[in-house]
Amino acid sequence: MRTALLLAALAVCVTGACSYKVLCIFAAPAKSADHLAQGFVRALLKAGHEVTWATPHPEKKAPHQNLTLIDLKETRNSLAGVDMTRQQNTGIAAIRGYARNVSRTAADCPELRKALVEQQFDAVISTWFMNEYEAGYAAVQQVPWLLLSSVVIHPHLEAMVGQVHSIPSVPVMVNESDIPMSAWRRWLNGLIYMLMNIDGWFDVPRQAIIYEEIHAPLAAARGVPLPSYYDAVKNVSFLFVNSHESIAPALSLPPNVLNIAGYHIDDDPPPLPKDLQDLLDNSKNGVIYFSMGSVVQSAGLAETTRAGLLNIFAKLPYTVLWKFEEPLKDLPKNVHVRPWLPQPSILSHPNLRLFITHGGQLSCLEAIHAGVPMLAVPVFGDQPANAERARKLGYALTVDFHKNLVENLEVTLNEMLGNDTYYKRAKYLSKDVPS
Repeated sequence: MRTALLLAALAVCVTGACSYKVLCIFAAPAKSADHLAQGFVRALLKAGHEVTWATPHPEKKAPHQNLTLIDLKETRNSLAGVDMTRQQNTGIAAIRGYARNVSRTAADCPELRKALVEQQFDAVISTWFMNEYEAGYAAVQQVPWLLLSSVVIHPHLEAMVGQVHSIPSVPVMVNESDIPMSAWRRWLNGLIYMLMNIDGWFDVPRQAIIYEEIHAPLAAARGVPLPSYYDAVKNVSFLFVNSHESIAPALSLPPNVLNIAGYHIDDDPPPLPKDLQDLLDNSKNGVIYFSMGSVVQSAGLAETTRAGLLNIFAKLPYTVLWKFEEPLKDLPKNVHVRPWLPQPSILSHPNLRLFITHGGQLSCLEAIHAGVPMLAVPVFGDQPANAERARKLGYALTVDFHKNLVENLEVTLNEMLGNDTYYKRAKYLSKDVPS
């Protein structure tokens, strides 16, 4: 159903029932971002459009006669060597710096610049990644700009589509308050909203300069006028938001904004590799799946934290499957590690009992879609808010990543494994989340 809605919205945006040429620029190097991109590209190809996809992960993409890939692998180096388990690397300024490096690296790709200058597309799709100067891609092409937000809608996006935020009644992205909000929470909500907007205002001049640096040469090469940054960022034809009313506050949205959470999830996930299939099938007591996502690396955990977690897992009667980026020695018999794991396929296995996760938006959506309870260990960004929403919905508990992680995780783990309330709640909520 969600894929059908996405197809319908995309059809409206590119007009009519003919085949159109669509340029998709998804520069964020995280594999989770690539999963979102695949959902869009899959829907466009299914509708018969020609797609040029600029991606940091061109390898292993299934060939298609209407698909052209542009290699943005250089953007992967933007986070190379950055330990996202360290708090100094997870502040707004630091993340904005990484995002700026990614976007500038993508914009310098000769193949992408050549396509923008020499080809004519009918629409441009990109992801909001801590900046608005990517509006220039559609401006240079003089075509509709379709924008995807990988997180819930927030003040920066609201300003781009002319949405008026109801401060007294709707919590902003990082204020996971109960609804209706108390007087204190309404005051806090207003303060957060004001600070987010002020932060955006201070960043506008810098973004305008980068917009000109990237796109003015492209516009000149095409022989077209480049609209000002201030006009381009307001020219969003359609905004797709990776959220859904069943897991986030219901909002009154403009007609060109659509919640599409779950569109990237296959109703029939790909089969597991044989070794994993056999491992999960033979885990009669159940399986605990542990992954901190594609940006936070479990390998960045301190040695004492690793040892403490392994000691906890060794006591359990369950199989523990841990996404760990390096080999680990002296593992307990019930613990198995892999550098990368097919998450949706694992979560859909009937023996899955619990998902220990960083609380990224995609992980939360995939967990609730599969009906698997979460033990969330949020680190940065939208993760604490996602985890708190999941806790309030009753299918998750949270543990602070930076304070007494091992001790608190053991207590919370025992609570969730000894109380089937969370499992039943996750199964119940899974009926409401689309795919």
